[in-house]
Amino acid sequence: MSAFLLNADLPLPGGLEPLVDTGRLHYVEDVEIPAGAILHLPSTIELAIPLDRLFSPDARSTPLSLVVTLFDLVQEAMPEEYLEDPGVRRRYRARLELVRQADALISISEHTGREATRLLGIPTSRITPVPLVASAAFRPPASREAAVEKARVAVPLLRNDFVLYTAGSDGRKNVERLIEAWAKLPSRVRAKWQLVLACHLPPLRRNHFEVLADALGLGDGFVCTGFVDEATLIHLNQGAGLAVMPSLDEGFGLPVAEALASGTPVIGSDRTSIPELLPAAALFDPTDVGAIAAAIERALTDERHRKDLQAWAARPPRTWSDVATETLAVYDSTAAPSRAPRRERPIPRPHRMAFVTPLPPQPGGVGDYSFRLLEELTRIEGLDVEVFVDGPPHERPAVLAASAPDGVDAHPLAALERLEALGGRHDSIVYSLGNSEFHTGALDALLRRGGGIVLAHDVRLTNLYRFAAWQHPAATPGGFHSTVQRMYDGRLPSTLGIDGQLAPDDADRWGVFMARDVIAHSDRYLATSAFAAELARLDARAEDRHRIGVLPFSVGAIPLFDPTPPARRSAPAVVASFGVVNALKQGVIVVEAFEAARRSSGLEDARLVFVGPAGAADTDAILQRAGDLGITSSVELTGEVDEATYRTWLDRAWVAVQLRSVTNGESSGAIGDCLTAGIPTIATAIGPNRALPDDAVRTIAVGAGSEVVSVALADLLASPEQRARLSAGALAYATDHSFGRAAAALYEVVRSVPPA
Repeated sequence: MSAFLLNADLPLPGGLEPLVDTGRLHYVEDVEIPAGAILHLPSTIELAIPLDRLFSPDARSTPLSLVVTLFDLVQEAMPEEYLEDPGVRRRYRARLELVRQADALISISEHTGREATRLLGIPTSRITPVPLVASAAFRPPASREAAVEKARVAVPLLRNDFVLYTAGSDGRKNVERLIEAWAKLPSRVRAKWQLVLACHLPPLRRNHFEVLADALGLGDGFVCTGFVDEATLIHLNQGAGLAVMPSLDEGFGLPVAEALASGTPVIGSDRTSIPELLPAAALFDPTDVGAIAAAIERALTDERHRKDLQAWAARPPRTWSDVATETLAVYDSTAAPSRAPRRERPIPRPHRMAFVTPLPPQPGGVGDYSFRLLEELTRIEGLDVEVFVDGPPHERPAVLAASAPDGVDAHPLAALERLEALGGRHDSIVYSLGNSEFHTGALDALLRRGGGIVLAHDVRLTNLYRFAAWQHPAATPGGFHSTVQRMYDGRLPSTLGIDGQLAPDDADRWGVFMARDVIAHSDRYLATSAFAAELARLDARAEDRHRIGVLPFSVGAIPLFDPTPPARRSAPAVVASFGVVNALKQGVIVVEAFEAARRSSGLEDARLVFVGPAGAADTDAILQRAGDLGITSSVELTGEVDEATYRTWLDRAWVAVQLRSVTNGESSGAIGDCLTAGIPTIATAIGPNRALPDDAVRTIAVGAGSEVVSVALADLLASPEQRARLSAGALAYATDHSFGRAAAALYEVVRSVPPA
């Protein structure tokens, strides 16, 4: 058994989705480390983390094998620069004692391993070099020119031809000598090429470099970008004509690996770890400005040398699979030592339930989902349901005109407390909650009243809180920025959320879901899948995690006008994508895959239809790509449609393609509709989709390109047998995940919670 342990004092890291799916991600305090275990501390020298938090007293008193990863010993090698402060020195060297105690040490380079022996006296027999690799996002571009154009969006002064430096600004990085060396290049070289520094630069440091460059007369041939986001960093690496690494000391040299992975020639220092990444001909003496200048000039002007550098960059890179395999080998070689239920309060009958949700005619899938669930709740004997309709101010007419199932009284949410003042509080209250402006009233009521059952359609609620800040200010005291900072106990960067919102990339990078207060105020928090529940558990405070459960996402009977199975539907073939059209749904990839699949399957008259609302930018992108491929007449975007039209397209579709690039933990209502209609469906294996059975949905990997999608689509279009198999599996899954079963399960949860 293995587990991945997180520090609850820190924000969740981004990109957790594959680990969440394993079910082995836990907070460290939730796991009792057994005797005889192997404990791997992947980053021991983190001075901001208390030692007892990094390596707890319980772990220290347990007989186990300790493996640590060592990134570098730069501070110990250069104490006059990094360890002048006595307090920092003591704390740093205390961590070095932890490194010394390890049964096995993984160094990220051979150089770092040698330093561990030289400076710490650790025997080489306990040290295994496992070099790092660049993120898979760094790869050669289809077009360097296109990469430069993309980078220029963030760096407007960027020239077509530039030399890139990305490694930081402290003294050992040797940036001053790099700038001075650039000034020594022949004027013809500097006229063509530009030096670009792309890294975080403290204001005084940036000013120093720019003043130095100005004094040397570099003009617009020198650019400091400051910090750039990952996408821009990738484009810069892909677009550069050369990358240079003049550092005096590196534990590994990740910027070198990132540039090489991007297919970019690299030259660098002949010191420490960098020679492990580059050939001898690419190295220079970093203490000699003239040597740096000569190396840059040769790499830019000597065509034979330049081709050799490009050939080195074109070699297949190491992968994270290599890192994992080598790390497991370290584990294998490390010898491990031998080491009254709460009474439920009866619920009176009839039980009065208040259900808070948006409803049609308001847009969005949550309202439709709630309508179907309410239909089934009305069939439960002894349960009386009233619905209180949520929605933003500009949807007031739709709130008043809400369409509720027969037998369910519908009121605006604002009337909840007035009606309870007349008739008494409800026995239970259920809040249907999603990440949009249509749920701010539910958020306000939950936080103000406390208690209740939350049906969580999304785990990440950053947009919900963004809208709540002005629709229901009491739910966000001090505004959005103050709320997100308070919610995470000041552990986030102080500027995060300062503009009243969080970009998706920032929310993912810092692990911000904003579900924790909702979980804390609920009696039960029900996610729509085990994956979503795991995300919620990671965001919740330790004392609230017991509140989290799963009410599996339901798919219900959608009456079709024509029940002909997809395997026998008449030509022309219809490929459809259902639901809101946006960039996350990868519409351009769907178009490219469709064009290739219709040709390879011989169905030249096939049609591709996007059924659902689409903004102008997404519509333009899809139609532009269809035009580029010459298939505009075969591609249609319906825009928002009524239920009858939506069902008509479910009747006609041979295959549905439901892609998604990222997940916030939500289950797809559109995929549910496809399953209910028995449509063979291709879907991205992301988040809750991973749990869909292979005989009901054909899944493809996250990030798969149009080639992969086109193969899957062509197979289904060409094979009635495959379509029939998936159709039968989809209908069976829909039967097992009906709204009737969900309503019964929800009522059981309600019965387990004592009335307020």
